[in-house]
Amino acid sequence: MNKKKIALRIAVVFAVLLAVLAGLAALLQSARAVNTIAGWMEPLTGLSMHVDDISIHPPLNIRVNGLRVQTLRDRGYDLSLDRAEIHAAASAGLNIQVEKILLTGPKFTFFLKKEKSDTDPFAVLRKLPPVRLLEMKDGELELKTESSAYVLPGMDLTIRDFNPEGGGRLYGKSRFDVRTSDMAGRGSLGVSLDLSRLSPRPSGAGSLQLSLESGSFGQLKITEGKLDTQLGLSADVLRFDGASAVIRNFSRSNGSERISIQDIKTKFNLSYNQKTSGFSLTSFEASGADAGSLKGQATGTVKPGSWNATLRAFNLNLSRIFSLVNPLLPEDYRDWTFQGKGTVDLETEGRCADGSAVWKAAAVIDLSEGAFASADHTKAGERITGRMEMKLGSPEKKRKGRFTAKMTGKDGEILWGQYYQDFKGQRLAVDSQGFFETKPFSLNSSGTFDLFQTGSYAFTADLSRRRTIFSLTAQGVTCLRLFGALLQNYVTQNYPNLQDLSIEGTLDLKLTASLSPDQKVIEGDLSLQDGAALSPSNGLALSGLTIRLPYDLVLSGRTPAPPAGSRRGFMAFKELQKGRLTIGELHVPVVLSGNRFLLPEPVVVSLFGGELVIHGLRVDHLLFPDMNVEASLSISRLNLGEVIALAAPIALEGDLNGDLSPILFREGKWTAGGSLVARVFGGRITIDHLSAGRIFSPSRFFGADVAFDAIDLEEVTSNIKIGRMTGLIQGSLKNFTMEYGQPSRFDLVITSDRSRKVPQAISVDAIKNLSIISTGSETISDILNSGLNRFFSQYPYSEIGIRCTLSDDLFSLRGLIREGGKEYLIRRSTFRGIDMVNQNPDNSISFKDMSERMGRLFQQRQQSKDVPSG
Repeated sequence: MNKKKIALRIAVVFAVLLAVLAGLAALLQSARAVNTIAGWMEPLTGLSMHVDDISIHPPLNIRVNGLRVQTLRDRGYDLSLDRAEIHAAASAGLNIQVEKILLTGPKFTFFLKKEKSDTDPFAVLRKLPPVRLLEMKDGELELKTESSAYVLPGMDLTIRDFNPEGGGRLYGKSRFDVRTSDMAGRGSLGVSLDLSRLSPRPSGAGSLQLSLESGSFGQLKITEGKLDTQLGLSADVLRFDGASAVIRNFSRSNGSERISIQDIKTKFNLSYNQKTSGFSLTSFEASGADAGSLKGQATGTVKPGSWNATLRAFNLNLSRIFSLVNPLLPEDYRDWTFQGKGTVDLETEGRCADGSAVWKAAAVIDLSEGAFASADHTKAGERITGRMEMKLGSPEKKRKGRFTAKMTGKDGEILWGQYYQDFKGQRLAVDSQGFFETKPFSLNSSGTFDLFQTGSYAFTADLSRRRTIFSLTAQGVTCLRLFGALLQNYVTQNYPNLQDLSIEGTLDLKLTASLSPDQKVIEGDLSLQDGAALSPSNGLALSGLTIRLPYDLVLSGRTPAPPAGSRRGFMAFKELQKGRLTIGELHVPVVLSGNRFLLPEPVVVSLFGGELVIHGLRVDHLLFPDMNVEASLSISRLNLGEVIALAAPIALEGDLNGDLSPILFREGKWTAGGSLVARVFGGRITIDHLSAGRIFSPSRFFGADVAFDAIDLEEVTSNIKIGRMTGLIQGSLKNFTMEYGQPSRFDLVITSDRSRKVPQAISVDAIKNLSIISTGSETISDILNSGLNRFFSQYPYSEIGIRCTLSDDLFSLRGLIREGGKEYLIRRSTFRGIDMVNQNPDNSISFKDMSERMGRLFQQRQQSKDVPSG
């Protein structure tokens, strides 16, 4: 049974009740007689009726107890009441005038069906007699469908001055309880109506108050809602004028998480045409939770569905909005803070056709004073301003949905880890258009963007559930402006020595990224023309840099083998200067493919009067944690004098030769096989077992083993001003390790070398300085300045034997010459000289103390140089 038949059924019940009881008043004075007659009439009426008790008194005063009426053939309705009293009279023209009807405990149950009817449900009411007063106490109305139930318990209803031609006044209140498969609600309502007409269409005005204790619809839940509105009935139009609604709490669940909005307030004016199902929301205002305000309006129809609406959200408080949706954010972002102000303007229209919605919409979103910060404040942004304009049209049969989007952003400061940049005065803009589908999802987009006026950028994007393909083309990118806008502040803050660095050149880039759950791959070409880098404070100047580099790289997933015949690129420059170092024109072929970087040909660099040759450089698993490097390096005739001159003004003659092979990088550590041989100070120094790691970190380390022989002390001490010595030495430096910029472990052995005969002598200054190093004091000066010693500037010696070790920050100095229970560092000659004895052989000091001794030594030497002569 449809809703329009409900009033008809109620009217029929009352009409039958009045007509039967009035016409048979004399006969029907017992419930038994009424029930018998009702049984005879069941085949004709299709109704079953039963009363427990009935009495009729003149003129027309009727009392009925325990009445029940229900349909027989199908589930139409079921009416029962505890007690009914009717007081009426018949006029001279046999017109019935009803003074009062009192219904106690009535219960109306109707079974609703989906059938439609154009019948006027109120037409039958025109045949009823006027009723001055109708009261219903403790009634209940229940509407049922196959899956739903709508219950109004505790109904109290009063109708005064009912006139079938003119209407009447209705006052009522009731509780309600609604239960459907996806909706539930309970509360109370009150209504007041002054009806000027009942049929063919009701007309009148009044008010409605609705209080919702709790309600739910799917994942939505409302508690403590109130609606207060003026009602208007005019023919087929139902109006809600000056309506206001307040919702104490509105929440939505998403899995185990729930968002909640409190204190929502709305005002609106709404009309609904029951005949056309058209609606008009002429005004709508809403606010709540200090998140912002909404204004809008809409028109449309319910069946078939159609709409035309505008909505404006303003004074949006992003801090409050993000706190409301916080439970829906990824867990890593729930402790972040967001701030800013925004507005949203939306226009949309659409219709429902063939089971789907066809629509179009336009939206404008503005953001000002945007800011965000992570919980640890290592990522943050401030003063962000932006605007987005979008137009969308839904997919239709055999046609994809369409969209256009324009986005602009300017100013702002960004901190991301160690990266910081102030974008004041900078502008970013994106202009795109494309197509999309929803079942299954896919999106195709293309467009251009302006990145701080640095060049020309274009992109395409194809997104689907299985794969995303993104392509970028950048042309004529000005490196000077790009570096200044994106990296200048970062370099200045993190590398102060490069604060005057400038980068020049023109960059072209082609990039295609293919992203799927199994693999993420990028490929393309990089081209740089007229590149240059300049840092005057560091004496750095690179000019004529040219790069042509095709590439393909896997970012995640399986790394494929580089294809056969991978395209070659090259890197070249005209000149590189770093202080006194100058490298002339260089051209290097390179291959970057399959996460492998190769130098397919040896690279020869002329440097410091010699030559460096890099062989077979190969980097595998590039961009992955297990990245490894393999190469070989040959050095020939490298002038060490020129090399040392770059670091310190020490005159040094000699050259460096050697082969390091293989040079390997595995698990974060560099190692090198082979050795380097330096021919300096008249002898030879051999360096092997080279290793290093974390090269660009403050915790970088370096290791090597060193062996030396035939080193002429006279040449050494003429460059290192610790005092003159002559003679030859040999020895080794084993397990040398340097960490955090200072030695952390070594084992140094120095002994006399007798491979050829040379004088062996040590000056007084050298003795004093070695005494400071070994004992920390200058007590030996007393010996050197006593007696005849004060007339000698140097002494002969017969042998040197010294061992220095450093481990766990403990420095130890031992003598290797042992005679007569003593430990000598330097042994005097047979006839003359001074022994240097290790007075405390088991003593160890911290390396910090040893460094202080060395500092004192060189400080004294500097002070002596500063004393004016004469």
